[in-house]
Parts: sequence; C-alpha cells; structure tokens
Amino acid sequence: MSDTDLNATRRDVLKSGAVAAVGLSGGGLLSTLQEADDSDTAGDAVTSFLGEDQVVKTACSPNCRGKCPLDVFVRDGQIKKVEQQVPAAKTFKRGCTLGMTHLQRVYNADRLKYPMKRTSWSPDDPQPDQRGADAQFERIAWDDALDLVADEIQRAKREYGPRSLLWHSGSGDGGITGYRRLKELVGGLQDDFTYGIDTNVGQGFNRVTGEGGVFMPPTNTADDWVNAETIIIWGSDIFASQFQMDAEWILDAKRNGAKLVVVDPVYTNTAEKADLWLPIKPGKDTHLALAMMQYIFEHDHYDEAFLRSRTNAPALVRADDGTLLDPASVTATPPEDGIVVFNTETGSPEVVPAETNGPFALFGEWTIDGTTVHTGLTALREQASSYPPQAVADTAGLAAADIETAADWLATRGPGGIMPSYGVGRYLYGHVFGQTYATLLALTGDYGRHGNIHAQHPSYDGSYLETGDWNDPDGAAGVDTYGYNRVLDLLANGDPVQTKFMYGMNSNMLGNQFPERDRWLDAMSNLDTVVWADIYHTPTTRQADIILPAAHWFETEDLLTTYTHPNLSYRTKAHDPLWEARDDYYIMAGLAQRLGHGDKFPDDKHDVLDRFVKNDDRLSWDALRETGTVATDETPTVAYTDEFGTESGRITVYDDDAPVEEGPALPDDGVSLEVPKPLEARTADDWAHADEYPLLFMQKHSKWRIHSQWANVPWLREINTEPQLDIHPKDATRRGIDDGEYVRVHNDRGSVVVRAKYNDGIQPGLVNTDQGWWARDFVDGHLQDLISAETAKVGRTFAFYDCRVEVTRAADEHQSNEYTQHNPRGSSGTATDGDSS
Repeated sequence: MSDTDLNATRRDVLKSGAVAAVGLSGGGLLSTLQEADDSDTAGDAVTSFLGEDQVVKTACSPNCRGKCPLDVFVRDGQIKKVEQQVPAAKTFKRGCTLGMTHLQRVYNADRLKYPMKRTSWSPDDPQPDQRGADAQFERIAWDDALDLVADEIQRAKREYGPRSLLWHSGSGDGGITGYRRLKELVGGLQDDFTYGIDTNVGQGFNRVTGEGGVFMPPTNTADDWVNAETIIIWGSDIFASQFQMDAEWILDAKRNGAKLVVVDPVYTNTAEKADLWLPIKPGKDTHLALAMMQYIFEHDHYDEAFLRSRTNAPALVRADDGTLLDPASVTATPPEDGIVVFNTETGSPEVVPAETNGPFALFGEWTIDGTTVHTGLTALREQASSYPPQAVADTAGLAAADIETAADWLATRGPGGIMPSYGVGRYLYGHVFGQTYATLLALTGDYGRHGNIHAQHPSYDGSYLETGDWNDPDGAAGVDTYGYNRVLDLLANGDPVQTKFMYGMNSNMLGNQFPERDRWLDAMSNLDTVVWADIYHTPTTRQADIILPAAHWFETEDLLTTYTHPNLSYRTKAHDPLWEARDDYYIMAGLAQRLGHGDKFPDDKHDVLDRFVKNDDRLSWDALRETGTVATDETPTVAYTDEFGTESGRITVYDDDAPVEEGPALPDDGVSLEVPKPLEARTADDWAHADEYPLLFMQKHSKWRIHSQWANVPWLREINTEPQLDIHPKDATRRGIDDGEYVRVHNDRGSVVVRAKYNDGIQPGLVNTDQGWWARDFVDGHLQDLISAETAKVGRTFAFYDCRVEVTRAADEHQSNEYTQHNPRGSSGTATDGDSS
C-alpha cells in the first residue's frame, strides 16, 4: 500500500472505523453497513473487509511499563487489527489483552475531536465554579485555542509572576512530545512523581543500599531470574498486572526448580501459582520480614562473608548515643569509606574500607577507651528477637511454620530474592518495608549474584533513547519541582505561591486518581485557567477551561525508550490523527511559536527524531522502518556487583543517621529508624476509629485497565462491566448484604456506592474495589473520596491502602437488577456531550 493510500479522508476513516469497532463489538458488520448513508459506502466496506493489509510497526506505551512492540494492520487507511510484534531481541515478544484492543481506543466515541472552550469561561471572568461533570463546551479553531493558551500563559506571568504557572503531566504516554522542552523554556512550576505516588518502597530500600532513585530499586534483569532458587513476590499480583513482562520469567524459574512464595492478603492469580501462599493481614509486612530475620538469626542461616565484606553489620556502635564509632578515634588517617570493626584475631578495633573481608566480629559488646560499643548486627538481632514467628503468626494472621518455611527457603536454597510491588508501600509508613526487605536480603547475601531479585519490571539501561540536551535547551528559564504530595497545598493554600494557570497532559490524576478527590477539585477553583490535552474526555478534562484533542499513539510518528526490554522502538504512523486531533509535539510547537520560542521547535517532528537517530550509533532509519525495533544489549545484567552507593560503600544494616518518622499513631518525639521497626497507622489493630470503621479498604490494580486508561473500551467493559466491592461472604452476611446488592462504602471522608461481589479469595476484614474506574462509572460518590491525602514526614507518599471503612446496604433508590450507569459506546459515530459539531 502506498503512502497516498494511507491518507484516507476523515469521513472514509470514520465510516470504516464503524465497521471495525462496532462490527466487532456486538452490532455486527451487516448492521453497520445497513446504517451507512449510501449503498456505495456499503459496497466499499465489503471490498475493504476482503482486502489486503499493510503491516505498520508501532508500540504501546502506557504506565504498565511493558512498552510492547505491536504490529498494526491497516487497510484502505483504516486500522483493522493489532498483534504482537516480534522485536529485534526476539525473546522479548510481548503483548496483552489491553494492547490488542487499541482498535477500540482509536475509533471510540469518547475521543476528543476538536479544540474546545468551556462556554462559561473567559479570561476576564473564569467562573471556576462552572467546571465539572456538567460543564458545557463549544468547538473552537486550533489557532484560536493556541492563541488563548499562549495569551493566558503570558497574562499569568505578567500579573502574578512566572511561578504562577503549573505544568502537570502523568504517565499516560512515553513518546517525544516536546512538553519538557517547552516548560523549561517558559518557566514556572512543575509537579513530579518524585514524592507522592508509589515511592515508599524504593525510598526505604535505596536508603539502605545507596542505589537507584525513589521508585523500585535496581535489580538483575528479568532474563537472569531463571537462576533464582527462591522467589518471594510480596504484595503484587504480577500474573494480572505485569504478566506480559515479569510473569514469563518467573514461570521459567519455577520450571527450573525455583520455589515461589507469594505474600498477599488476597488469593490472586499470582498466589494460585505459588508453592507457598502467605495470606498476611494488611499492614503487617514489616512484622513478617522481622520474623523471617529472627528465624535466620536463630538458625545461623545468615551469610557471614557477605555481612562482613559488603555491609556495615560488623561496624561498632556506641551504646551511649547509638552512633557509629568514629574511625578517627582508632587511626589518624582513616579511609574515607572506613568503618570501625573488632578484629577477633588481634582482639582490637581496626578501620576497614568497603569490600573488605576478615576476622571481624558480627556480634558482641566491648569497652574501647572507656566507651561501650556493640556491632550493628547485634542491634538488628536484638530488634528481630522481639518478633519470633509464633508471635508474628498471631499478629499477621499466618501459620508460624509457613513463616519459617519462607525464611528457610530464602536463606538456604541458594540465590534468590524478594520482588515487592508498589502496593506494599501504599501505607502511610510503607517506606519502612523497603528498609526491612533490603536488610533481610543483606542477611541472606542476595546481592550481586546471578538469580538475585530485588524488584519487578527491571530496567535495561541500554534501552533508553539518547536525546542529548533536547530537554534542556539553551536559554531555558527553568522550572521548580514539587512532589505530588505538596501540590495540593500549592493549589489550595498558595503555599508557597498561588498558581493561576495549569497546563496538563497525559494524565487523569487530578480529576480521578488522587486521594481526597473533592479537595483537588475544590483547590483547582483557585486557578484562573486550566488547559488539558488528552485523547479522551475524562473526569479531569471536565475540570478544564480549554481542551486540546491529542492524537492516539497509532496516529503519531515516534521513537520510544523501552527500558523494560532490550529494544528501542519506532512508531510508524498508521494514519493521520482523526477529526482535528494533533500529536502533542505539534501542540507544543504551536505554543512555542506564540511564546517566542518557535526557533527551538522544528516544523516537522521527524527532524527531531532524525536528530536522535543520527546521534545514536545503535540506530538507523533502515532498521527501524524495516523491523520496528533495534536491539540493544541483550546480556543478562547482575546488579550490585560493585561498591554500594552509601557513604561507607556498604549496605547500611545499621543506620546511625536514620530519619525520624513522625505522624499519626506514633510517639510525640517520633520514631528513629536505625534498624527496621513496624510502624502502622490505620491498619493497626488499636487504631482509634477501628471499631467505627472495622474493614480495611484496598484498591487493587485491574487486569482490565492501566490505571484509568482503557476504562471506556467496549470489549473490555463487556467483561468488566462496572465497579464492584470484593467482600468476604462472612462480612457481607454479618451486615445483611446479599451477593450482587449495591452497597455504600463509607468513612469520615466520603462514600461510594458499588455492587457487592462475594469473594472467598479475600480475607474477612478486608474489602476491595479496583482502582481506575472513572467518576461516571460509580452509582454515587467515588472511591478516592475514601482515601486520606496525608503523607508521612519521611515517605511523603500517598497511602492509598491505609484506609478503613464500613459497608452498609445502599438505599433502595440505588438498588437495581441492571447496571444503569454509563454504558460506553463503541465507535458508531454517536456524539458525546463534548462535541459541538
């Protein structure tokens, strides 16, 4: 098929789109053809149905991190189907049900079709109280839309200063958009994942090892996991949410003889595959890890050589103030990374650098120059001794023998590891678990060996696109960064500056995903202008004053960083953007031109991509266009083979510079975290309002969505029709709730009405509604209305699982035998309330 053949008119694309999307989603090809407005179109559609396809190489890129290369089959300018692509690194062929349904994402009635302006908004009279689900919009021309946005940016800077601009982006896409380049040039404030979303586990782990950023820590690449002898998946349903990436490698390890332990309060797809399932009570994860440590200490299963050479376990700690003994008190010229240890052969202290083994005591107490000291490992063993398996079994709802088995497998079978999820950190003090499991793996010596595992979706460092200084242009004004945990105060209280203009893209967080959703919506009323670019009319775009329709991924040319597999991917444009949608790059370029930065954005995006290809010796246009991917380094990588990034170059088993955590349910002077200590807020059995709200509430990831993406795909909604509350039959019958009845889930912050679903796989005392449903999908309320937006001092991360509720039967007006809420329409061309055509 020629390039000309791909440039079908929008009218033709929409009609053939109806055949593809509606015909395959229930209406049938015949009924669609009967609705065609002339017989010639019907005949053309039949011919098209029988024609030949052009295969277009592209890639998926939502926040599942799969970055799966895909083949898109195009016929007569219309996408007909999607399949997995065999990438250059062939063993990483991947894809999932969601990726195969992009057909219904491209041709979907919920697509934003034209630039729109809220009818009740004007620069002089913004009327923010008119934003929301009932907001009305009118179609405007692209030039008018971009003029308005640029004028509002300039006005805000002029009247309130450059820090009155707030740039917001989520994780909805991974292509080259020019967004970062433009905001650096214009200036203002930006929000960022760095603190606020899913950073607890990584923060705790990386504080111990000195490695990585704030999300999941570095780990061996997935193709090395086959060498693992024991894998503990902790708080993650990988076989539902990461199955196209991590699950296949875990199954390979099992086939090779590995033991699989799953720690999860719910009997999940992943738990079903386990050799041992530990159905832990929510919030008791640090208790369990300490119990495993106690078993390892009790049975001398710790790795002595590793502890001596690669951790500060033998470091001497002053008993009077808990600090490490100063190397300068032992030798006049200590090494920069030296620690003081006690040499059992010489009977005296000495200073040793990182990666040094020797006859160093791991346990003991001595008096040196009048100062009583003990080893760091002595302090850890003392802490673990308070958590024997039998006691923790009662606390965590487990069998002591199962705790011991898990610990024994990890410590004695050979190399292995622990693979947590973000979910295990979605508690107020979830960072402590990161510290704890990092320390547990230090006891077993599970760093720097083949078969070690420390996290899910590992990074292939060579699979990052080399963009040079593209995102940091000369003459940039620069932006100040605020973690998501601070943005609510920024918007609501003007702390430290009142923002007046927001540009958002690739995100449905503020209107749908953040805790205490109503507070975010109220806080946005302080903004004079909200501009949002998206593919769909989401709960967040309904809070906007100006909406810009973004192109679907298949409608753009792009290069992708993949990082979870050793390929770099190229997106070939399957057809031009439908209606008046635009590639985000061209939106940014249009704004740049109006803001005096047009020379920094080439007119043709391909020129930008060409710059990256020419500057990267691994890439060539011939290879990218022919295969869609270029393989990077396929060699399995073992992490943590060099000195650790801590001050001592060793894992910090004992931290004398530990942060002090403060917050609810903690002592007034806080808790210092030299060694791991279980800290709980609402999951604690003695939480102040536990009797009033006895059920713990979770919001698991769904296999039918990536966060809130795919929430409006008809094929998937046929399977996953509406939100429901997973509840154990015992909890339901105790409250007089029948299976399938609508219930009100509520606490002191808010409520949501959903249908009850009996589930024997969820333990009594725990309920769950999958996250990602849009506001319109709930009969009443919203699940994020239940969640507190508070964050702890150290973790600074939203605690989506740290929530208690009560559940009662919903009012009669909400009871129905048929779900009457939003029923997503296919791509029949039916107009949404966002259209003004």
